[in-house]
Amino acid sequence: MSSSRRKLQLIASVGLLLLFALVGIGCHGFFVDPILQTITVGPTGVGILSGKTQQMTAIGTYDDGTQKNITGSTSTTWTTSDATVASVSSAGLVTGAGAGTANITATNGVATGSASITVSLTGVTSITVSPSSQTVSVAAGIPFCVQAIAAPSGTDISSTATWNFTAVAGGGAVSGITKTTATGCTFGQGQAFSVTGVTPVTVNVTASAPGTNGTVTSTNLVTVTINP
Repeated sequence: MSSSRRKLQLIASVGLLLLFALVGIGCHGFFVDPILQTITVGPTGVGILSGKTQQMTAIGTYDDGTQKNITGSTSTTWTTSDATVASVSSAGLVTGAGAGTANITATNGVATGSASITVSLTGVTSITVSPSSQTVSVAAGIPFCVQAIAAPSGTDISSTATWNFTAVAGGGAVSGITKTTATGCTFGQGQAFSVTGVTPVTVNVTASAPGTNGTVTSTNLVTVTINP
């Protein structure tokens, strides 16, 4: 084989290698694995009973637009914001531990995602709400606090109970009353509520939660008078 022909073959081989390199660089992800950008954890806002479980799912979104279920990946780490409320396994299985709300987080590399989960107590037979009556001024923006205690455990379930406000006159539901940070509650944990856009009214307050034989609702009379 002549020297010139060998040189031509060498040049052609080098050129082909350069072409493959350029194609690899130009086609995003051809030689490089896609990079995980975000994690979506679900379901969020779900409620379970203490001692029961809920399987969480982590969906990863990559820089090439693809998505992948990374729930059980060995590189995905699961954590809980409050182990006294809910624990979570390495596979994303949540177990309710006590009444309250916890954030369940999945982490993979630098990407993280979270979802909240609310745990209610089992075995609730009755609920007592306090105080029996109070007055709040909308103009001053003063929140009001109520407290729900579950029997027979005596546990404060204020933050996890479902609260209902019904006008004393007319009996209709009252809107404009929303949960807020429980600051200034003088009794236990309690739950604070803010009031917006509500005309002067007196409301009956009840709290409900899952019980041993279905939903349990408080029966003692509690009223809040809202003044302008």
